[in-house]
Amino acid sequence: MGEHFTWSLIHTEALQSLASDSYAGFMRRSQEEQRMASVFYRAVREAARREVPLLATGNTTALQAARTLAARLAAEHQLLYVVYRNGARVPVQAWAEAATLAKSAVAYNAGTLNRSRAAGVAFMQVFDGADCGWTSHQDPDKATGTVRTVEDAAAWPITHPRCTRAFAPRPHHVAV
Repeated sequence: MGEHFTWSLIHTEALQSLASDSYAGFMRRSQEEQRMASVFYRAVREAARREVPLLATGNTTALQAARTLAARLAAEHQLLYVVYRNGARVPVQAWAEAATLAKSAVAYNAGTLNRSRAAGVAFMQVFDGADCGWTSHQDPDKATGTVRTVEDAAAWPITHPRCTRAFAPRPHHVAV
């Protein structure tokens, strides 16, 4: 407006009030987000306690367990979407499938690796998707068909949700 602006006590107090109010609002929202995350975590843990033992004992498949988990979260907790850190809203059914398949694949591979290690096997052959890298899809070190130590296999039992990685013991493999 053509005038020189200077901060006065009224301006400073108004800005401080706005900042204080904004900070209080941010803190309330942050606390509510934490509360909702805790509710979600407890709901998932409770539902998983019911479904995972059925998966582990072979009484259900991973996809059946995922469907039941998603249905329970939707019915009991009105949870229809899972919001990821990047803001993506994923339907709870898709999230439950990916999570259940990943957890069951890790558990299956851990069992294979533990039994192999107990039998004195030091090396495992890797079976995986043709384009899947050892640590990620982008990793140029392709996994399938390679032979890795049991320790390396335990470090990377899968690399992504819905990973098809599996291991087979190579008891007579000699390191080169």
